[in-house]
Amino acid sequence: MKKKNVTRKELALAVNEKLGVSQRNASEMVDTIFATMKDTLISGESLKLVQFGTLTVRDKSPRRGRNPRTGESMTITKRKMVSFRPSKRLRERLNK
Repeated sequence: MKKKNVTRKELALAVNEKLGVSQRNASEMVDTIFATMKDTLISGESLKLVQFGTLTVRDKSPRRGRNPRTGESMTITKRKMVSFRPSKRLRERLNK
């Protein structure tokens, strides 16, 4: 069974059907939500979505790694990454 990804277009269609707004307005709403989420994370703040989960920005330290193709040892630079922690309610529903 192949897993399917939900696209922005499908999210906009869901907003269109649930709220009865035009597809253009629904698409703009979805884009605005994602832009706001992106700006929040870029500024280093956490994003808490009640009953869904929390997105936080974490700092990853530089570390030694290995190029899997050549086996050559290399340093992986420090970087920031986003981590997601699901809410208790979401975890419970996933594990039913």
